Amino acid sequence: MSIPKYQTYNGQIRPTTSPNLPIAPTDYQQAYQDQINNALRLYFAQLDNYTQGYAIPASGTTIQRPTSKLQVGQQFFDTSLNSGSGLPIWWTGTKWINASGTAV
Repeated sequence: MSIPKYQTYNGQIRPTTSPNLPIAPTDYQQAYQDQINNALRLYFAQLDNYTQGYAIPASGTTIQRPTSKLQVGQQFFDTSLNSGSGLPIWWTGTKWINASGTAV
């Protein structure tokens, strides 16, 4: 089974396909455990592959602020603000604001 490359549908993550797990034998068998581990490894690799392109950092400097794939209300902790100790900011859909509503 090959892992599909990162794909989207209308800008949304395509649903992943859950693995078909083998039916367990009544007695322990190493081959069964290997099949289960392989199916789960492939499934989680598929999830990682799909979501990797959507990963947005939760914190960083002003220069590292995300600029794409943002949702209104999304939070980012800007470590450059407040004399370098950092402040949380939120995306309004057009700009980043701090807790008092001031554009930053």
